[in-house]
Amino acid sequence: MKKKLLIVGCCFAYFLISCNQPRSDSWTSSQYRAAATALYQRELFVSAADMYDKYLHSEVITSADIPKVLYQMGNIYADNVGNHKKALGYYTVLKALYPNETFNNQLGKKIIACLERSGRNIDAKQALVSMTEINPDSKKQVDGSRVVAEIEDRKITLNEIEQAVGKLPEALLEQNQLVSQYVSQILIADAARRKGLAESPAVLKKIQFVQNQILAQENLKEELISPQPTEKDLKYYFEANKLRYQSDTSAGAPSPDFKKVVQKVAKDWQMEKQNEKYQAYVKKLLSSDKVRIYGVSGGAQ
Repeated sequence: MKKKLLIVGCCFAYFLISCNQPRSDSWTSSQYRAAATALYQRELFVSAADMYDKYLHSEVITSADIPKVLYQMGNIYADNVGNHKKALGYYTVLKALYPNETFNNQLGKKIIACLERSGRNIDAKQALVSMTEINPDSKKQVDGSRVVAEIEDRKITLNEIEQAVGKLPEALLEQNQLVSQYVSQILIADAARRKGLAESPAVLKKIQFVQNQILAQENLKEELISPQPTEKDLKYYFEANKLRYQSDTSAGAPSPDFKKVVQKVAKDWQMEKQNEKYQAYVKKLLSSDKVRIYGVSGGAQ
């Protein structure tokens, strides 16, 4: 008898507690978002996605929140849960219902990443092709330069490629091949970013090394600028280094003609001046109290 009363008492208590709690269908949109955010911050990712799903099917969801919720649910399953097939489902619905919502051009990349992670490489490749248009319109221009390719909303110009690779080949066929190679490199790099390789410590070190090389080269272009030599400078340099320009070193050979080698003299003079400036500049930087070079022997130099 006591046992039955205890069970009845527990059931009654549970009923009272249930009645005092707010019903989920009476929540506001802000409460749904706050609950999902709290669960996410506690790393309860599946529960957070479930809460977003409840909000998605509730009567209080706003039209503006629907694409955001679909995108967030896709992100949770892709980035936090690792269920790329389920994430792909949310991204696909989002793209179908809201084709103009790109989320800063990230949606297409996330779809491709999910296809790749799901082993659907052919579909991923087709999606990449649909995002990329080589030589879309020869009349399109950006900042006065012809647009030669598009990746989603990004326009790639001939000037951008020239700045990256240097002087362009003259042949039109070779230029088109270069455009394809440039775009392919961007797509491959984007695929690496989707895999998270851009956050790899080893990759970051390599990027830092290359960045230092580029910055050093650009800095030296400014630091090593030398004034144009006068004819007197060149003649003096020529006389001091005449043997360098002597093509015939046999006894009795005529002296080199300054006018015939003046271009080479000017080039050598310029290189020597730049080298002198380089040595002085590096010496100044190394003289800082912050620098210690120990070398392979371990002793300070």
